[in-house]
Amino acid sequence: MRRYGFHGTSFLYTAKRAAVLLGKDPFKTNLIIAHLGNGSSINAVKDGCSLDTSMGVTPLEGLVMGTRAGDADMAMPFYVMRKTGMSAAEMENALNKKSGLVGITGKYADRRDIQKAKLEGDRRALLAQDIEAYRVNKYIGAYQAVLGRVDALVFTAGVGEFAFFMREKILNGLEGLGIIFDPGKNEMSHTRNTETIISKPESKIPIYIIPTDEELVMTEDAYALMAGTYDVHTRFTYSFQSKDYVNKGRAAGLKDELARNPDLASIIAKPL
Repeated sequence: MRRYGFHGTSFLYTAKRAAVLLGKDPFKTNLIIAHLGNGSSINAVKDGCSLDTSMGVTPLEGLVMGTRAGDADMAMPFYVMRKTGMSAAEMENALNKKSGLVGITGKYADRRDIQKAKLEGDRRALLAQDIEAYRVNKYIGAYQAVLGRVDALVFTAGVGEFAFFMREKILNGLEGLGIIFDPGKNEMSHTRNTETIISKPESKIPIYIIPTDEELVMTEDAYALMAGTYDVHTRFTYSFQSKDYVNKGRAAGLKDELARNPDLASIIAKPL
């Protein structure tokens, strides 16, 4: 069995874009990228290539997710099956569909619902947030140890891009790793129309929010395959690797957002 990992298209896009923002050769760039959504995983990128990823042969391993348990003692399913009489198929379904945040809260997988419940005093909602953030914390620390040098920490996907309250929980206490976020910038960043930076100037490791674009990667891959020009990403250049790249659809949305909130301009990440 081979470790597979998932979210590779998202990690490819965000790794290439982070290198552009850092002004670095993508194959001399080390990153920790957190793709946080209903399904979540985190990736250690060394010299532009995936070194380690939190998901395994299936998406069940790794972070606590919307309905997936993530990392667990391998003996735990057997214990539960013996105690409850659950079949292997029922246990697999429970770990994938009835665990994670929905299992902890008893009803919620959507982080917005969990945040609302927490603010209303739901202790299980608070516990779910604490467990999710703790698991991400552990992976960030582990991947920093594995990489040695980290050029940036990147958040992406629905939760990573929009749930500033979850990013705050994850980032609190990482000062010892050289990761220092600005709470005001973090709260301001909840858009899919631009790349933002939420770290303080004194942070040794910049923190970027890079909206993923898996569709663009797939489109360019498919076009290159049909044109006979496709190659592996280490020998292929995507349009979004240019410093001048602009997503026209997102640019139109950003213009509207800036009209409503001019302060957003202060956190837009520009290539170094």
